[in-house]
Amino acid sequence: MMDTQLKPGERLIPDDTRTPIYQIQLLRHQFVYEHVKSRLTPNENVMDLGFGEGYGASLLAEKCRQIVGVDVAEQVVEYANNKYAKKNCRFVKYDGRLLPFEARSFDIVVSFQVIEHIDDELAFVSEIHRVLKTGGRLILTTPNKATRLKPGQRPFNRFHKREYYAGELKEILKAKFAEVHVYGVCATDEIHQIEFSRIRRGGLMSFLINLGLRKIIPESLDLALAKFVGNIRGQKKISDSDKNPRKNFALSDFRIEKVKVDESLDLFALCIK
Repeated sequence: MMDTQLKPGERLIPDDTRTPIYQIQLLRHQFVYEHVKSRLTPNENVMDLGFGEGYGASLLAEKCRQIVGVDVAEQVVEYANNKYAKKNCRFVKYDGRLLPFEARSFDIVVSFQVIEHIDDELAFVSEIHRVLKTGGRLILTTPNKATRLKPGQRPFNRFHKREYYAGELKEILKAKFAEVHVYGVCATDEIHQIEFSRIRRGGLMSFLINLGLRKIIPESLDLALAKFVGNIRGQKKISDSDKNPRKNFALSDFRIEKVKVDESLDLFALCIK
């Protein structure tokens, strides 16, 4: 029997809000799902490509005709089907290359924090384009390289193949889509400061990457190492009143930014076929 419990730290889990930093990461994901949900219509077919834990697809199912979550991990697909599947929401596995759907099957494809993990980004975008109807929309997010990495610096997240400046992301998407807009996901000044402090601690992780040491570190130890690096870099202490992340941060702390995109936490792309 397959273990259908997700391990903490493997993917963002809504019930696992251990620290303010973790809660901020979760809210960043929830915010874009809520943003998309508010713009759905009841007759639309939606795909959530790389659905994470599954809660986002379940949320969108409340507004759309049907949604299917797609992921490469069999364990995650089974977990999501056990926890979130309903009449208009299901989860399927794919091989990471070809989506198991006919051309022009979907009105909307969402893909949040996924493209940075993909080896062949253009093939990934092309497959999404194929399964979208004419006039269909791709909505994706990815970390903003401008506020995370120095010029020439490699991603400190061991699972990221690359990260993007807004212009770089737009050029990739324009290779297939007729209309592309790239905005930013921003938050309050307090959240930006907490996030930028976390990112600065990635500098030492980048040093380990450049030495080639991180490749030989098992994934199970990598999370512990990242936590250790955070501690020795002098992570900001939080008061007792800050220890309840649900009390201090909310979805209303986030917004879509159309002007100061380079200052955003994440890039938010809207593409129309």
